Amino acid sequence: MGRKHKKKGGKNKRHQPPLPPLGEDFKQNLYLEALEGINKLKLSKDLFLQKQVKEAYLLSKIWLETWKTHVGYDAVLKGDQPGGKKYGRQQIGEINKDIIANEELFHSAPELYFYFDPPLNDVQPVKDFILITQDVWEFFYEKYKGKAVKRIANEQGEFNLMTISPYAIFMTQEKLNQIGSLNQNQLANSVDLLRMRKIQLYSDWKFKELEIYCQQIMESQDIQIWLMNPIYEQNQIKLQLIKTIHQNKNILLGEQLLEAEYQQLQLSQFLKNHFILVVFQNEIELSQLDVKFELNQNGCCFSCGSKALLNYSCACKKVFYCSDTCRYKDQEFHSRQCTKAYDSQDDDDFDAITYETIQNGQGVGLVNLGNTCYMNSSLQSLFSSTHFQEFLSNKQYWTQNTIKRSVQLNYKLEKLLKNLLTQNKAFSPYSFRQQLARKYPFFGNNYQQDAAEFILYLFDALNEELIQKDDKQKPQIQLQQQLDLGDGDKPEPEQANSDSEDDSSEEQENTETQPTQQQQIQFHKKVQQNQINNDNYEQALELIHKLNSSIIVKNYLGITRSEIECPICDQKTQSYEQFLILPLSLNAVSQSKHLVDVFVISNDWYKPYEKIVYEYQPNQTMLLDVKRDIGEKLGIEAIYLLGAFCSNNQIDMYLFHDEDQLSKVLNDNQNSYFCLFQLDQSIYSITDEDQYFDVMIYSYEKKNAFSYQCEYICAAIPKIIIIKKQFTAFQIYQQIWNKLGEHSKSDQLMNIQIDEPQQDNLLNSQQLKEVLNYQIIIQTRLPSKTPCPFTCGKQFKKDQKPHCCELPFNNSNTLQQYLEKVNYANAHTSLSIEFVENAIPKSLRIEFEPKTNYLKHDKSLNLLNLIDNFQSKEPLLDENAYHCTICNDLTFAIKTMSLQKLPDQLIIQLKRFQYDEHKGFQKNNILVTYPEAITINQIDYELYGVVQHFGGLDNGHYTAYGRRQKKWIEFNDDSTKEVKENDVINDKNAYILFYQQK
Repeated sequence: MGRKHKKKGGKNKRHQPPLPPLGEDFKQNLYLEALEGINKLKLSKDLFLQKQVKEAYLLSKIWLETWKTHVGYDAVLKGDQPGGKKYGRQQIGEINKDIIANEELFHSAPELYFYFDPPLNDVQPVKDFILITQDVWEFFYEKYKGKAVKRIANEQGEFNLMTISPYAIFMTQEKLNQIGSLNQNQLANSVDLLRMRKIQLYSDWKFKELEIYCQQIMESQDIQIWLMNPIYEQNQIKLQLIKTIHQNKNILLGEQLLEAEYQQLQLSQFLKNHFILVVFQNEIELSQLDVKFELNQNGCCFSCGSKALLNYSCACKKVFYCSDTCRYKDQEFHSRQCTKAYDSQDDDDFDAITYETIQNGQGVGLVNLGNTCYMNSSLQSLFSSTHFQEFLSNKQYWTQNTIKRSVQLNYKLEKLLKNLLTQNKAFSPYSFRQQLARKYPFFGNNYQQDAAEFILYLFDALNEELIQKDDKQKPQIQLQQQLDLGDGDKPEPEQANSDSEDDSSEEQENTETQPTQQQQIQFHKKVQQNQINNDNYEQALELIHKLNSSIIVKNYLGITRSEIECPICDQKTQSYEQFLILPLSLNAVSQSKHLVDVFVISNDWYKPYEKIVYEYQPNQTMLLDVKRDIGEKLGIEAIYLLGAFCSNNQIDMYLFHDEDQLSKVLNDNQNSYFCLFQLDQSIYSITDEDQYFDVMIYSYEKKNAFSYQCEYICAAIPKIIIIKKQFTAFQIYQQIWNKLGEHSKSDQLMNIQIDEPQQDNLLNSQQLKEVLNYQIIIQTRLPSKTPCPFTCGKQFKKDQKPHCCELPFNNSNTLQQYLEKVNYANAHTSLSIEFVENAIPKSLRIEFEPKTNYLKHDKSLNLLNLIDNFQSKEPLLDENAYHCTICNDLTFAIKTMSLQKLPDQLIIQLKRFQYDEHKGFQKNNILVTYPEAITINQIDYELYGVVQHFGGLDNGHYTAYGRRQKKWIEFNDDSTKEVKENDVINDKNAYILFYQQK
């Protein structure tokens, strides 16, 4: 027999002496200390929230938790009695010992930056330390001692807490002299002469702050800062430095950091903790040593800094990694200096993809990078244009470039398009966004932006890459001589922010960093000259196209004409203005319409429902009119359509009377959805309730969040089949087989032999489950203690509580006979189909996200009316009075706007955000009806994209509709789904409409 082993330490544990009790005076002191600490920490927190603290102290989170355990902080805070094995028995060391770094590894900070002494380890705020006031620090320091770590608030009362600690070598004149005095034999063993130490800096500092810091240490204003190649080890860099200085070659394994290249970046965006900086006096002439490094060589990983075999690299072949994980983690950092950081190792695969390859793709979703739904929805709409797809995928932007220039943003956009149309899961647009942020940095952060403004900035950046630089100067000089190119009218601050909760600090920062539209969109200019005739217009148009040679601008550029007529002297002044997006104010006369969403459910249970937005006349339109109009549209005879109201996955009411007025039945059922069920038989044959019965398949209600802010409940509607009460159970099952098709196992059921009726041999529940995917459930209510008249034989437990039981499968009893067994006035007997898995197959579900109320009496606007209103005459009165140059006086002139030139791709913005002097900017949610096909100024257009905006000015969410391969797809960031045309047309949340010429 084996030996029995005692548990390790078991004996000692059983004989461990009890802990000595704490003295009452000691516990009282702990209680008072905890109570004082609670009050001081609470006051400190309040002062920080009010931004009243100018000098803060750091307090280690580990040390604080140890102290709290020692004094029973949590128990005192709750009013309980402190206790536990660690209460009063903790060994509390010096404050902040765990967050303070070894000072010998760091250069001493200059006097100007005293708060960097002592330096910190690689710690994070909140996670590793908190901020406290001086009063709290003195409270703890008096009892436990430790080193103080201070931080100074900025002008906004905020504190820089994130630090970065790269290595640094300061090549003072003293060190240069020491190196110069070495003989040849001493060089190989002189690496200790250059002791490498770290410097602690704020992560969000810019290059200028780094330069000032180094100037303080070097005690010189004239310096140069070099970043050594991170691929080499520290000793390699030190030895190369010593040799090149000793030989007066002054060639370094790195690059000089120039303010012109790095002034916009924070230090954490181009420095890491294992990077090495070398600082020289500016009088020394230095040059860069280019050493070609290949894969599969030993070196230091660019990401983690560890020495290893480097088998991975960026597509630029300038940085190398020890693993694919390190390469992936470093993409965001490296992308700030390299446009290929997110590129594949070989872009030939993407270059081989042409329009013919992707034209049949519907596309996947775009990952939300943080408040980037404005970008995702805009891009998905633009990508729905076959013209734009062809332009990018066939590299038409490249063939236009007659001189060799960088077209990186166009190329990034092409790769994004090809990824969307060839991948099978949502794709991240990070690489494209970072490239755009190189020109417009405010797109690189996670602030909310307006979708229309994003499109304008995008077109500007794409166009600028494609302008033929050599041909640009001459036309521009001619244009200045011949025409007055003035700045356009100041645009209204029309912004619909996305995905964000109200955050005043973020909004303020966004306002400070974001340039105005006039500063950035240089092609959005206004061409002005008095008495411009057609010849001058054609000449101006030609020059404008020379200035904007991009095919994007040529196809998206429109021109408006403004004419002002003086009523006194009849002088007419004309001006022209370009637009890429036509902004339409929602100030036309609205029309009052009565609309209702009608859901048409096919008798083919696998066919999706149809949603029809039906306009009716109150007290005039009858139910029969609705059935005839919708039946004619869908090719269904009115006599096969049964009206009903549904809610909560139930049929609330059937509508058998065609002469009922629609407005009355709608008002009586305002909480239900109006449905038309297509039946297999005429509705006139089932009006006798004594002969017919309905069987339903229920969908299950669920919640579906289409964004992290907006949530809707999916509405569900059952499907029905009408049966005769004289049918036997077998006949009922047979009809269900015919409807369910692939979800039934009728071949097995047809072989089941039914015994003689008098034997009443029933298939039990278990047998049904073995051969069926579903069961037909009969539900009824009976008085308590009444036995079930069907198969289970159980007694009803509570009066009026529904009881469910399988419909017996036999060929002897009819449904009518079963119903007669339920002799109870409030039985409410019903039949339904329940699937064994308790989940209806997805193909049979009828559910939708009700973005609008099913019944609408809202006022509405029409897109054509808005365009007519844009081109209408406007009197210039009062403060808008016109100054006539001939009359030399203010006159009440008439201004007429017209669309002089319409582009092939017409983008329309519905200006939903208007300024109210009392409430500020408010969103106008009025319905604007728009067709799929529209004719404007005798030009036929068809809709291919819609950007929607949900929410208000300061918070909300963007989604998009795009027409891909003659199907409408809804794009909601990373999710996509096919929708009906009726879901797209006249959506009340429409914000930007995309049309293209037929």
